[in-house]
Amino acid sequence: LLPALLSALALAFVLSDRLSAPLGVLVEGTRAVASGDFSQRAAVASSDELGMLTQSFNSMTLQLAEARAAAERHQAELAQAKAYLESILANLSAGVLAFDEALQLRAANRSAGSILGAEFTPLIGSAPQRWPEHAPGLADLARAIAAAFERAGNGEWEQQLERPSRGGTQLLLLRGTRLPHGAEGGCVVVF
Repeated sequence: LLPALLSALALAFVLSDRLSAPLGVLVEGTRAVASGDFSQRAAVASSDELGMLTQSFNSMTLQLAEARAAAERHQAELAQAKAYLESILANLSAGVLAFDEALQLRAANRSAGSILGAEFTPLIGSAPQRWPEHAPGLADLARAIAAAFERAGNGEWEQQLERPSRGGTQLLLLRGTRLPHGAEGGCVVVF
């Protein structure tokens, strides 16, 4: 009876070890995926439910690795395109002001500051109605931009603006447009 009991115990240990080994591999693979390593693949040793689970796990990790690679590739392409556009914007001789959907200043190129004789960095994130608080010389420009976008709605607009300058009067031709919602939305003014 004792040898039969010991044999049954030994057989139980061998079978449990044999059955739990593939689950242990899947557990390790799941931990690797949780930490961001999608290269883990488990060997498919059988065609039963455990084998199908292992095959599904391998398929999932492959799809996750491909999705991550595509996201990283798109992010790199987006960063490159953004750097290219910022380079073009910085080197334009025309002044460019970019606004978000709420008409808050998002960016201004160097030429805008040079043409208007103003520093736009403190105005980033503020609506034109608040510009006079930081730059009183831009009050007329701020009113003209806000009114033009209100009148034009989603359309384009063009307006001539005379404003006092250091040596007399400065004549600006302002052109504005709203960007489509799919392109991050917002508005652009060029002068």
